Amino acid sequence: MSLNLSDVSETLWIPLFGKAIETKRKNGLIEDAFALEIAEKACRMEPSLNRWWTSLSRESQGLMIWRNNAIDQYVSDYIAKHPDGVVVNLGAGLCTRFQRFNNQQIKWVEIDLPPVKDAWLNFNSETSDHFFWTDNIFQEEWLKKIKAIRSENVLFIAEGLMMYFSKAQVKQIFENVNRHLGDSYFILEAYSKFALMRPHPDVWKTAARKFKNPWGIATGKDFESWLPSIKHVSDNYFLKNEKALRRVPFTHKIGSKIPIISKAGKIVYLHIT
Repeated sequence: MSLNLSDVSETLWIPLFGKAIETKRKNGLIEDAFALEIAEKACRMEPSLNRWWTSLSRESQGLMIWRNNAIDQYVSDYIAKHPDGVVVNLGAGLCTRFQRFNNQQIKWVEIDLPPVKDAWLNFNSETSDHFFWTDNIFQEEWLKKIKAIRSENVLFIAEGLMMYFSKAQVKQIFENVNRHLGDSYFILEAYSKFALMRPHPDVWKTAARKFKNPWGIATGKDFESWLPSIKHVSDNYFLKNEKALRRVPFTHKIGSKIPIISKAGKIVYLHIT
């Protein structure tokens, strides 16, 4: 099995090491023992990855705290209401959320590119409740497979993903989900266009380099204009997260006082009816 990753796939090390670093700290703001275990094993397999222990920016550290906090809360709320539902993690990378939320009833599908699955299998194995698929998410076959598991009460997670696609591609995913599934929910990370035009300090260190098709939204409610079936539930803003603000650079703390900047990054919760 391989850890050789390129382009966007290489960015999976950013959230993994962000969670591992916080878990390792005495005053850490994330507890994710499995992320730490994976990061340490990955470094033994590929020593060059040790650079992430010291090179991860303070911005990314704050981002990972915010993402972890916000998405975990939405997932917790969903599972409380739908304990036997289906969670589909788009652009899964080496996400460890299943291990934290496995209630022995939920079905959990990770979806990413084939090289990412090769990396994932170094640390995980598929089970009857936990799958890793390599389908093209812009096509529709994978949605038919989801429907075969369960057609209603599906939760989609898109963490650190949609900013790599064009607006048209993201809309296509929504349209396909709307066409093939019943009641569905989306948790996705989104930004203002201005924020995405700025080079990310850690994405810049990978083969992905920058976001190729920057598009943006002011608030999650903007998605309601994309499709009549999309209903905005809530937003959770990066620079309004008190724990994240403990780690970010001073410039970000200043930005948190300026409305247009403080709402640039958000985790959006949508209901597709």
